[in-house]
Amino acid sequence: MNKISLTRCYYTAHRKEFLLEEDVYEGWVILAVESGRFQFSLEEETAVLKEPVYNEAGFGDLVICPPHVVLKRKVLEPVSFYFIEFTMDGEYAKGKVLIRNFQRLSSTFSYFRQIAEEPLEDHHEFANHLINDLLLVSAREQKLAQQQSQDKQDPLTVHAMAYLNQHAFGAKLSMQLLAEKLGISNSQLSRRFQAAYRYSPIEYVTLLRLQRARSLLIDTDHTIDHIAEQCGYQNGFYLSRIFTAKLKISPSAYRRTYRF
Repeated sequence: MNKISLTRCYYTAHRKEFLLEEDVYEGWVILAVESGRFQFSLEEETAVLKEPVYNEAGFGDLVICPPHVVLKRKVLEPVSFYFIEFTMDGEYAKGKVLIRNFQRLSSTFSYFRQIAEEPLEDHHEFANHLINDLLLVSAREQKLAQQQSQDKQDPLTVHAMAYLNQHAFGAKLSMQLLAEKLGISNSQLSRRFQAAYRYSPIEYVTLLRLQRARSLLIDTDHTIDHIAEQCGYQNGFYLSRIFTAKLKISPSAYRRTYRF
């Protein structure tokens, strides 16, 4: 990996809009989404003027922007994120990368939170290590995504993905019912979905539900039981168990730590 040096790092919580709708940076930039959603586009300053193509970023996504590239962005849901700017010798792929290892990402977030709150010189070497680690993990995720896109997509899993996006927060969501709708067995659904998206259907639903739970914990005063209902879980106890197992922090501790 190329030599990396952190320039600046800060954490922003519950932002309803960006201070600037677009910006250009001297160094490489990573926007690491902790909660909420925003849309963005990346384009070269020297590119022919045209309508920007927007993508969407949410929890688990890293948006990687090279130097001297116009980064346009707009908040879709109040967003909390880490801004990391650094210099690096050489090139790296730009764009959005989804980090699937939630536990590792949450641990990295906690370290960057500490770095953002204390003098940079106290953590400079460790911060460079964290950035290097993020880029290595991102490169692996990009390679896997590229391999996936080269394969012919299974039309059944496309329908399954659309169904899960629509029904993920319903308490009566049933993988057995979904499999029956598609005319395949539950085990076939799980195997084919994971082959296409690298998640099992249950893991994908859990990702969507935890993303919503994180946003509601930060953005509302709702009780854990009420949040659980909005995320498709039977009660707050069950949500707490899943949340803690996946993110290594309880919902109440998450709210205390990340809410301002």
